[in-house]
Amino acid sequence: MRVILAGYNVDISQLPSTKTQYTPETISAAYARISRSKKSVDELRKDAVLDVEKARRSNKTIVFEMGHSSVAEHAVFNFDIIGISRYLTEFVQRTRLASFTEKSQRYVTIDGDYVIPEEIQNDTVILKQFQNTIQLQNETYISLFEKLKTYFQQTTSLSIRDIEGRAKEDARYVLSMSTQTQMGMTLNARSMEHLLKRLYALPLIEAKKLADSLYELVRNVAPSLIRYIEPSKYDTQKYKTDDFTESIKQVEKCTLLSFPEYADEKIIAGLIFRSKGRDYQTVLDEVKRMTVQVKEEILHLHLNDITCHDSLPREFELVDLVFQVNISSSCFAQLKRHRIATIISTDYDPKFGHTIPKSIEKIAQKDAFRNVMKKSEKMYETLWEKYPEVKNYILTNAHHKVVLFKCNMRELCHFARLRQDAHAQWDIRELAQNIIEKAQEAAPLASVLICGKDTFPKNLYVRNSTQIHAD
Repeated sequence: MRVILAGYNVDISQLPSTKTQYTPETISAAYARISRSKKSVDELRKDAVLDVEKARRSNKTIVFEMGHSSVAEHAVFNFDIIGISRYLTEFVQRTRLASFTEKSQRYVTIDGDYVIPEEIQNDTVILKQFQNTIQLQNETYISLFEKLKTYFQQTTSLSIRDIEGRAKEDARYVLSMSTQTQMGMTLNARSMEHLLKRLYALPLIEAKKLADSLYELVRNVAPSLIRYIEPSKYDTQKYKTDDFTESIKQVEKCTLLSFPEYADEKIIAGLIFRSKGRDYQTVLDEVKRMTVQVKEEILHLHLNDITCHDSLPREFELVDLVFQVNISSSCFAQLKRHRIATIISTDYDPKFGHTIPKSIEKIAQKDAFRNVMKKSEKMYETLWEKYPEVKNYILTNAHHKVVLFKCNMRELCHFARLRQDAHAQWDIRELAQNIIEKAQEAAPLASVLICGKDTFPKNLYVRNSTQIHAD
């Protein structure tokens, strides 16, 4: 056995300034030839580096003509994206096979920088109204931040750092989605191509400018792997939304729309199927006839040594749950990170409501908060009439959208460990609690593991058996 470190991502500013052509295409080309060459992988890589143009021709043939697109996934890029709007990040971070780390409004004090949509920059009247609304939002943010710091100092024993963090966390709800942010992004060439198509399909100048910048940076580095970036008519249609004049004004915070019958039994049958090698349907029929105690014992046998750092077995993926949730932009910013789940969302609409942090009421600033919501929504209506594609830029972190969230029980466990943990932000933590309570109805035995890291059970099912049997 030989294992060779073939490459890793490095900061390109550290690379020597030579005539050497640095490109990840050579790794893709070498790996693409593995299935058809007697040469060892390291020899194939050397050949590719010595003849980059040949490697590029090979990539074009294999990736695009033969359709082996996964070859492009061996080429990986890192990007610094600075000064884009919070709103645009929702479309960028929709990319599933990618990694993002974004500036957090929970930890960084916002200094008032925001993106003015180019669509309105030549309309002096609309532009002035937009800027005045942003100014109100930002001034209210600073005012709330100072008042909340005083409140948390008087009512908690938190450190100065944590007090400031709590104050930022709640004050940010009045900030607009046009607020500037920055992030680091890592993705492979295949995902890069998909992202560029999506950005070009969006009816936003900011999105197209970001796509131009990204493509300019990679088109000469990896021309053989990133080629088809023009959106189709179908692509552009996907991002068009209608006026929600018929939308439901009152949508519940969390509703469990669907889950399979015998959810616990399907997971247990999967565990037996894997360990015993028996027919799954036969095992499932047997499990359905078992007592709760026996089913609990089987789960305990398979999962007793699991810790909060271990992934649940894939058998938990046999059970899918679909939720409809009505959440703030701030909450969605965290939910959207769970990209392996299926997330389908409506556009933002003031009719869906807005979230007011409880601390805002505690410091008697509810009226000031609502004034920002009222002025923001008035500007939203103005934009809707003349520039509907950019209307969401003026809405705040408090405003809601409605989301379909489909995940299996294994994904839900990961979601809960992160989002119901004591360190999680309160908005997403409340949502996680609602989702977990619904999941417990669907799978009362398996859902024992659906919880925050801080409350992960050390002795599965034994300490919960009284509750389960009583039910």
